[in-house]
Amino acid sequence: MGGVAQQINLYRDKERSHAADAGARLLLVTVIGSVLVLVLIALVGEIYLHELTGDRVQVAERLQRQERALAEFNASLAPAPIDPHLEAELARLRDAQRYLNANLVALSGDAGVARGGFSEVFSGLARNTREGIWFSQLGLYGGGAEMRLKGRTTEPAMVPRLLQSLAVEPAFAGRTFRKVNFERHDSATGAVVDFELRSAASEEGDDAG
Repeated sequence: MGGVAQQINLYRDKERSHAADAGARLLLVTVIGSVLVLVLIALVGEIYLHELTGDRVQVAERLQRQERALAEFNASLAPAPIDPHLEAELARLRDAQRYLNANLVALSGDAGVARGGFSEVFSGLARNTREGIWFSQLGLYGGGAEMRLKGRTTEPAMVPRLLQSLAVEPAFAGRTFRKVNFERHDSATGAVVDFELRSAASEEGDDAG
């Protein structure tokens, strides 16, 4: 019996030895496989990075070529000749724009004008119209702060009385006419005097124009 037990132990030792060798081989194969996978991943990444770098270089070169072509095209463009008629038309339009802007400023301003606006000025003149005196032109400047009034009368003495009566009108209160012009016209029907009343600012504006 002792010999049989010894043979069984020998078989078990051989089995354990084979199992250990198989485990070692499996571990070795696993390690080698992992290393190969890592090497493959690194190789693929390197190839992809190389392709990206090549694409970036190509894009940069293409962009530089396009920029050079655009610069050469811009340099080849000759400046277009300026049409003198177009310049004159532009100047005329600018003058018209300045004129319209000045009128808008005058209409939108309220300095020197009663709360009723310009209508109060015309109403005041209408209330002071008398027999023998006529108004032919009214100019308002600076939003109504300055005025030029032209008219005609058969009696020059009526002009001072007109100024006195206008002074009580709200739209004319505090207004001073610093220049008065008279021009007499004789005709077969009698003498007629043209008059012009101007405030300082409207006078300066006329002289500057």
